[in-house]
Amino acid sequence: MRGKKDPWDKRWVSVSAVAGVIAVVIMALVFFLGGGNTGGQPPSGESTTVQATQVPLGPSSQSTTAPGVSIKPELIKEAPSVTVPGNGVFVKVSYIGGFAGTYGINGEMVTMRNSGERVFPLNASTGAVSATFHKEDGSTRHEIVVEIYKDGKALKFARNSSAYGEVSVNSPV
Repeated sequence: MRGKKDPWDKRWVSVSAVAGVIAVVIMALVFFLGGGNTGGQPPSGESTTVQATQVPLGPSSQSTTAPGVSIKPELIKEAPSVTVPGNGVFVKVSYIGGFAGTYGINGEMVTMRNSGERVFPLNASTGAVSATFHKEDGSTRHEIVVEIYKDGKALKFARNSSAYGEVSVNSPV
């Protein structure tokens, strides 16, 4: 009578099992310990504020990438863009994650918390517009962008990609 063949009798099966367990442990360590600052509050003592800059107007605006980097357009999936109306004064905030802040005109400020790409209308059409928003997470891969529009044209914008980054924009309209 023949004995049953036990697969663990073969050396390669034991070596493969041990290697598989080691690989899983290494992947778990990299996943749980290699993320850096991924949550919680920003490090104390750090302040990240970006001041507003002028928006380049006209067809001369170009998109650039780092040297040696090629991006396949068919692999990029973008959310539909929000359209800013052609009449009136608006503040547009764009960030893939959660953001919070205030915006307003002539000192009448509104507190807002949201995410994605949003356009907020202002009650008056002349005066001093102010907007300050910050990211609610520690992401450094995506930037928060705040823009001021009047009659469909961008007047000023600011952007920040640092963790918990804050942007402030002020403009007379």
